[in-house]
Amino acid sequence: MREAIGGTWLFQIVIVFILLFTGFLCLSINRSKAFNVKDQIIQTIQSYNGIDLTSEYEDGEEGPLADIISYISSNSYRTTGNVPEPEKVGDDIVEYVCYTRDGRITTSNPVFCIAPIRVDSEGCASGETCFNELPDMTYYRVVVFYQLDLPIFHDLFNFKIVGDTKTLFGGASV
Repeated sequence: MREAIGGTWLFQIVIVFILLFTGFLCLSINRSKAFNVKDQIIQTIQSYNGIDLTSEYEDGEEGPLADIISYISSNSYRTTGNVPEPEKVGDDIVEYVCYTRDGRITTSNPVFCIAPIRVDSEGCASGETCFNELPDMTYYRVVVFYQLDLPIFHDLFNFKIVGDTKTLFGGASV
């Protein structure tokens, strides 16, 4: 009887370790995929020197949003998250524009979010050097999501990854 009880405990310990290992593996795969999506979105925005965040994707359209939607669809990235709260950057309040998998602007369960952030070239405090002759400068903050998704328990935790583009001179309107 004693060996039967010991075997049950050993079996339960093995099951727990298998679940922990599976959870770690799922988390690292989802995180890696989210980083690849974030990097591709940033690269696309930089290659087009900005993105128009007032439009939605239409079939057959070309441009940065079409490239991003195409990449997300081809890599089966399906993770959604919560819309990030507006941030205060410098003196400005920055709000995110969030999109679904098919390129529609959404306010719930977005796949990725983008916020344009203006670099203030005119606001010079006393004692600072002013660069009024520079063109409008903007960079974009990109947010994508990943989650701990176990086969039995499904979505346990949601995480977000934030990345910024380089500063773009001129570029698309924000």
